[in-house]
Amino acid sequence: MNQGVRWQSPFSDPFGTGMVYRLFDVGGVPYAVGFEEILTMHDLNSKGIDILSVYPNFRFSSNGVWAVVFDEIEPTIMDFKGFQHVQHTGLLGGKVLLNVASIIYDHYTLCHAGTYVFSAANDPQYLRQTDLADIYNGLLGLGGKPKSRLFGRLQGWEAFSDVATGGRGYVVTTQSY
Repeated sequence: MNQGVRWQSPFSDPFGTGMVYRLFDVGGVPYAVGFEEILTMHDLNSKGIDILSVYPNFRFSSNGVWAVVFDEIEPTIMDFKGFQHVQHTGLLGGKVLLNVASIIYDHYTLCHAGTYVFSAANDPQYLRQTDLADIYNGLLGLGGKPKSRLFGRLQGWEAFSDVATGGRGYVVTTQSY
């Protein structure tokens, strides 16, 4: 696993339980991308990700499996705001995605994670014009779409999802898998 990684600024690990995060700001809105190391299949399933249904040969890499969370934060208490839709004007939504992709790459550069897992948040108020699952499928080249250049620096990655079977989970394996 990645117990030997020393998380230095701009990453922070004050929680001490395998969660590290990095902050950024777009258009005056503070965000955090958090990474939590997943050690067992039970832990992975508890995140709502049933990867074995779409990738039966999945195995835990010796380089680690990390859950990725991303949301607007309440900076005074350093907590996520519940994964609600944030309305952006112009190209700010793209800047947010670019920051998230860059932070994932920086995390990978430090620890060479074998796998990243995440889920597309639901939109119970129907505020998004496009479902996050559709956005993620497009970025990851799923559903017959080409891979986005957004993750171009992360060589050798492959994406899998349980969206087609009713889930909202994603697994991205890296060249370190």
